[in-house]
Amino acid sequence: MFRTSDATLVDEEFALIDAIGNRFGAPDRDCIIRLKCIDGDIFHEPGLSQLRKLVKNLEELPDVSQVRSMFDVRRQGLAGALLPVIPKSAGQLDPQSITDARNRAHEHPLISGQLLSADGSTALCIVRLRPGADRPPHLGRAVDAIESTLSAFDAEDIGVQLTGLPALRHQAALALRHDMLIFNSLGLMLAFILSATLARSLRSTVVACIPPAVGAVWAMGILGLFGAPINILTSVVPSLALVVGTCDSIHFIEDMRRSVRRGTHQIIASSNAIRRVGTACGLTSIVTAVGFASLAAARIEAVRTFGIAAAAGALASFAAVTLLTPLLASTQFCQGLRLGRSWRLASRIAGTLTSFSIRHARPIAAIGFVGTLVLTAIGMQVDADNRVVDSLPRQADSSQALIAVDEEFGGVMGIDVVVRWPEDVNWRSDELLEILNEVHAILDTAEAISRPLSLASVTNSMPPRVRRRISADTVDEMVDPDTRMAIVRARVRDAGSRQLETVYADIRTELDALATAHNGWQFDLSGMSVISARNIRQLITDLGGSLLLEVAVIAIILALAFRSPVAGIVSLIPNVFPLAVIAAVLVLTGRSLDPATVIVFNVCLGLAVDDTVHVMAALARNRREGVSIASAMRRAIVET
Repeated sequence: MFRTSDATLVDEEFALIDAIGNRFGAPDRDCIIRLKCIDGDIFHEPGLSQLRKLVKNLEELPDVSQVRSMFDVRRQGLAGALLPVIPKSAGQLDPQSITDARNRAHEHPLISGQLLSADGSTALCIVRLRPGADRPPHLGRAVDAIESTLSAFDAEDIGVQLTGLPALRHQAALALRHDMLIFNSLGLMLAFILSATLARSLRSTVVACIPPAVGAVWAMGILGLFGAPINILTSVVPSLALVVGTCDSIHFIEDMRRSVRRGTHQIIASSNAIRRVGTACGLTSIVTAVGFASLAAARIEAVRTFGIAAAAGALASFAAVTLLTPLLASTQFCQGLRLGRSWRLASRIAGTLTSFSIRHARPIAAIGFVGTLVLTAIGMQVDADNRVVDSLPRQADSSQALIAVDEEFGGVMGIDVVVRWPEDVNWRSDELLEILNEVHAILDTAEAISRPLSLASVTNSMPPRVRRRISADTVDEMVDPDTRMAIVRARVRDAGSRQLETVYADIRTELDALATAHNGWQFDLSGMSVISARNIRQLITDLGGSLLLEVAVIAIILALAFRSPVAGIVSLIPNVFPLAVIAAVLVLTGRSLDPATVIVFNVCLGLAVDDTVHVMAALARNRREGVSIASAMRRAIVET
């Protein structure tokens, strides 16, 4: 859970974001439409007339509160009147008017680099959604309406793409839903094919696959029952339940096969399987559930939810397999030897490997121990990082538009610097202008940050007498005289949470120094990008750090379950080794730790625990029957 200071900090940051959104508008509700002229620049007819019509159609959408484009920007005329940069016209503009509009647009600080690219070939249209329309269940409807409007745009030489945080969230949700359906179905299909190949029996394949599939459905039902959101973390819970459930189901079937071959009745074989294998399966599920439940100590809500959901999924899988597998296997459908025969080649390979391991136990144990330590030392160097585009299909239009806007305009995401001034300072004063320019300089020198925009962007070129006459209503999106607050907004590239966290820390340091140099002034860095960079990194760090807690908890539980501290210590190497291998591979290949790779860690840990518990349970069972340690080990490996 969050520490008190962390929770207070997060509450304050979100409160500031809400205050900024209420007063200056919330850029996190902005859908960004990229308009790319295929040949030449955007200033031509009938292109401009078609773009103006597109803007009008977007303004009429029910979930849209505001549309900003080049057509809305005003300039100061010769007589002091505010005139549109691009003249309004009932028809198409003449060539001279287009040339003049092009020149004015490239010189205007609110258009050049903000809504128009340097070469004039690309323009942006900012569509701000109404409050609430940027969140489910209304988000899909709002984005679909915008996409339908863009599909009806019939300019032959102008391409359109939709991006922005609402569109990216919608695309990520669709991709996640698609991936859940595809990969859960693929996992079930592969489990079916593998079971059919190994068992060479349709009946055993059905028995092996149905209970895990039911467990996966139950896991999904638990998520829905408790209202857990489906995200990149919780989406793996059904797959985890399917994987662990399939392993347990096969263990049940193998034990029943051995009993039936010895002449045991089918129902008695089922009962014996529950007694012999069910204990190990139950212990596996409890250990896995407790390990995942330890994630409830994480700071990030998403991690806590994932831990609890994964724990519930592991228990649901065990319940489905324990209840259904013996029941199905004892029916007339599977009577006698209809469960098929075990794959003898697998048994021979397992026996050969076990014999080799027993003959060279000491050197193998030493190599395993040293190898685990070395790989762990290498893996400890892995660092956490995450980019928005990594959670999206690379070929999706929104992903391509995100990359293009990053290159042409400095980024889709944004940050805000809130400037508060003392009571004795007038908002039209040179002092405020100088301070805003200093903030601009800080942002201009920061990596991944570009194109700061504020009151200074508009008034820098104005003579003092003109600046003193400017109305607050004309710049109400940049300054609020009543609350003595101005805002500086800048674009942020999708550079990754690791780099952005460092960049934001440097900006905060410089803003603190600026506040020290100017008594009475206050500067606050804000924006969802600022919070996300820290929280994404904290999320990944929590997941990674909690793996160590899971391993420790699992070792303690196994030591208690087998009434032997040695059992807990011995279980560490087979549980840690696959995690150390993955971490070392990430480091050696130059990759970073992201939510997807952390999920791989958790799945591998679940599989490792399952195998470890079954082997140790079989070993303990054979030892109780008076079998030597070497023979007991051979039997345990072959049986599991």
